[in-house]
Amino acid sequence: MVDNPIHLPMGGKKRYDGAMKKEFLPYDVVRNNALKLAHRIYHDGFIPDVIYVSLRGGAYLGNVISEYFKIVRTSGRPVYYAAVVARSYTDVRKAGKIKVEGWTYAPEHLRVGDKVLLVDDIFDSGQTVNYLVQIILEKGIPREDLKVAVHDYKYFYDKPDQLPIQPDYWCRKHELSIHEEDRWIHYMSHELVGLSREELEERYYAPDPQLRNVLDVIP
Repeated sequence: MVDNPIHLPMGGKKRYDGAMKKEFLPYDVVRNNALKLAHRIYHDGFIPDVIYVSLRGGAYLGNVISEYFKIVRTSGRPVYYAAVVARSYTDVRKAGKIKVEGWTYAPEHLRVGDKVLLVDDIFDSGQTVNYLVQIILEKGIPREDLKVAVHDYKYFYDKPDQLPIQPDYWCRKHELSIHEEDRWIHYMSHELVGLSREELEERYYAPDPQLRNVLDVIP
């Protein structure tokens, strides 16, 4: 079971051209949503043995979910918390590629019967998540023992080539047309790229003036 989708005309944060609309998502909102998400996963009866977070976006969400399962999993081995670094790049023919730079707990160590939770901040194109899921499936973990959880799930209902792996759990679902204007979701837990002077003033300096000196390196 997953939550009821929230239908919003919002997109992700992968592209920013200076004129794109933004949503600023405070870290405490992400934290609270992560706790609710972990609670839902737990009451669905899915208790992960291994939680993988996709760095770096999935780290904050994954940290909170991991803490929740530390508390509720009172018997057996503790939940193993691990990370994977995967990057997308473009080759000379302009085709998107995924490169995995490393795992802190290699999928080769997974055992049949392990339940795995893969966590990321946003499902946008979905290419990275699909690539990572395929690696884990190839190690013998069946799809029913592997769940994908994200904070923001972008679903383009008129996209002709939907990827086979879609999130099992999410905090917010944004049902979009591929022709709609995209929107940058700025996660205030860590992101600094793409901020204008006006946004820095409103979101950072006004609440804490000392940040003017801290963030004066931002051009």
